[in-house]
Amino acid sequence: MTAAIDSAKTVFLFPGVGAQQPDMFAEFRTYPEYRACLDEVSEQSGIDLHQAIHGERRDALKQVRVAQLALTATTVAIAAILRERCGLVPDFMMGHSLGQYPALCAAGYLDLGTLARVVSLRAEAAEACAGRFERGEMCWVLHVPAEVVAQEVERARADDGAAIHVSAVDAFDQATVSGEMAEIRRFAPRIEALGGLLYPLKIGGPFHSPLMAGARAQLEQALDFLPPADQPRPLLSRLVCNVSAAELPAAELKSSILRHLTSPVQWLRSLQYVADQGVTRYLEISPKSVLDYLTQRAGLPMRPLCEPQQLFGFVEQASDPARRRERFVRHCHSRLYGLRLPAVDAAAAQQLRRIREELRPRATGAPPTMAECDFLLQRVRQWLDIAEDGGEASLAMERLKLQRMYEAAGR
Repeated sequence: MTAAIDSAKTVFLFPGVGAQQPDMFAEFRTYPEYRACLDEVSEQSGIDLHQAIHGERRDALKQVRVAQLALTATTVAIAAILRERCGLVPDFMMGHSLGQYPALCAAGYLDLGTLARVVSLRAEAAEACAGRFERGEMCWVLHVPAEVVAQEVERARADDGAAIHVSAVDAFDQATVSGEMAEIRRFAPRIEALGGLLYPLKIGGPFHSPLMAGARAQLEQALDFLPPADQPRPLLSRLVCNVSAAELPAAELKSSILRHLTSPVQWLRSLQYVADQGVTRYLEISPKSVLDYLTQRAGLPMRPLCEPQQLFGFVEQASDPARRRERFVRHCHSRLYGLRLPAVDAAAAQQLRRIREELRPRATGAPPTMAECDFLLQRVRQWLDIAEDGGEASLAMERLKLQRMYEAAGR
């Protein structure tokens, strides 16, 4: 199932570890952006990702650190191709577990080199901490309401002293628990008595739980290279943090990275948040359908732009020059006509109405030219300046998105 690209709000979704597979995204090797991202992360990490993903060392993808770096490099690359070749800049970015990190980069919070350092250090800290447990693991808990699972975990901790924690809530009836397998086995009869099922994920550690406090402490000491919290960042999209299920302020970047190690993934609540913000389209940047399944199960009014297995063909079609220009024009018209006039004074409101009136005769329905795109760019910039001068919140993200879409239209 696919949905047409229109003026509807869109979110890009990035998967976590487990989605990786040998030779994933192989078709995208024809794009220089793809090769450049793999080169940069390979140089930063000391791991040849070309060989690990597409070459003779594909068994290395079974290693957590290699898998995380591989997913990071490839999905960031495809997000860049969608932006630069297709002019697709979504309103929101979201990632499940590890997927939050490529989402951070695609949204503009971190450059790829800095992101690769963060992911590499995080993987090392998490693996070192997981190694202190005897068979630390994560298990899906299926067929029982997630809120009931949370209640049963609390009871097991209080009644039995079980060292287990809820580490993800993915759907109304799908949660994940973390702990040592011996502790999870002690917990299992509670779930089985309710008709539920526990399924080990074979991840190799009790991730996204307080049991990873050692990894958090180790990583906190190593993140002194992150940009200062008060340093402005040119963000492209709004990122929904999968720990808080709310938009992430740039000033809280470091604290969110640390919380991410020890807090549960609130995927269902994050999906509900973007749906409440008017998102009706999503695109899963993944080697296989993982998040599409969870999104459909959430029962929200959201449809995919394409299925993950159709991603390459979708990019090829969306990168057609005429389609890029049409997308830019639709975005401009949506900005100028799809919203109410900002709350500005009478003189500014009159200026905004003049911009609208100036554009009406030009809406002929003919295929847009770059001259038309140039004209629209200047008028939308003028509109944004007037709106911001009139007291509307900062429109820096909208300006940057407009510029990126214009650049793609002119490729």
